[in-house]
Amino acid sequence: FVGCNAILYSLGIRMASPVHHGTMEFHRWVSNIFLVSSLPTYTITRFVIVAPFGRHVPTSSSPNGINYRWWYGPTLPAHFSWFLFECPNLLWSIYCYFQCYDADILFLNLFDDESASQYSNENENIGAIFVQRKDSISISKNLVLLLLFTLHYFNRAVIYPLRMNSNSHEVPLIVIISAMTVTTVNGYLQCFYLCKGVSLGELTVGVGLDGYTRNNRSTASGKSWGGNLLSWLGIVTFFTGMGINLHSDGVLRKLRRYGPSMKPTTQLKNYGNSFGAALIDSNGGNFTTSKPYYIPHTPFFRYVSCPNFAGEILEWFGFAMASEFSYPSVAFLVYTAANLIPRGVAHHEWYLRKFDNYPKERRWAVIPFVV
Repeated sequence: FVGCNAILYSLGIRMASPVHHGTMEFHRWVSNIFLVSSLPTYTITRFVIVAPFGRHVPTSSSPNGINYRWWYGPTLPAHFSWFLFECPNLLWSIYCYFQCYDADILFLNLFDDESASQYSNENENIGAIFVQRKDSISISKNLVLLLLFTLHYFNRAVIYPLRMNSNSHEVPLIVIISAMTVTTVNGYLQCFYLCKGVSLGELTVGVGLDGYTRNNRSTASGKSWGGNLLSWLGIVTFFTGMGINLHSDGVLRKLRRYGPSMKPTTQLKNYGNSFGAALIDSNGGNFTTSKPYYIPHTPFFRYVSCPNFAGEILEWFGFAMASEFSYPSVAFLVYTAANLIPRGVAHHEWYLRKFDNYPKERRWAVIPFVV
């Protein structure tokens, strides 16, 4: 297997030095603030004001009399707004991987301690992506988690905006600024921790499930069989949540894209198919609007109104599990739930108000039997 140090050396990039203790103190301080901010985020968006986003952006024709407020700022196209939302996370992952990392944390040691001392000195480390042994293959857990994080936000920042419908609601500037602030902070917390913070050990495939960890490295519980199993379960959970999220987003996108071409009588007649039934537009008007809404009818929508939100929460729960519930990942999981659950409840209540024949068995907003 190819050592990362050889690749980086050929590119003229040297291994970064270990992180300073004071930098980690600052990182933990930011993590504390991020976690604590979950409570006011949930309280305000659940009980004070519905976030002016998507269908909840008030207009002059809103039937409930709520007008667009001046402090929302101007609106920008949805495609561009989503890119701005999510790109800080993606930029942080790229920056930390190439410029801000500790090789002893992000990568694996090619040799045991005695052999490594013959090839390393104070200014250079020996690192590899994979390490093959006689009974197992190992990969850095930090690197795997960074790849999962990057994969999610490449989809959210690049692929998702490109696939959005042309008639998606424009986004107020206040929402864009708020979202960029959150993703900038979170990108720093997750990527810095994985690249230069704490080594989480190794993920191992093979007989040797205990993994291999250098004795002189500061690691989490990656040495144990239990830690390795927990991380693999977390990765499976992450991709399960991603699948639910992607599928549900795809259903909603198809409803908005293909539904308006159907006549209202046909839409009502076909109630119950995978595209649902269009009954009302975003402002309470008739079917002539260019932005109608539909009731989705697929398995993930059977009991909850927002399985896309449920999938994303499950995704980040898996991410936290894979990191053995590291503090930054738990802070992000809690904040994600505090942000998405109020939005899901608002969507669920909106559906109940606007659709007289909303499925009765769909009692929950995000998480079945919980909320």
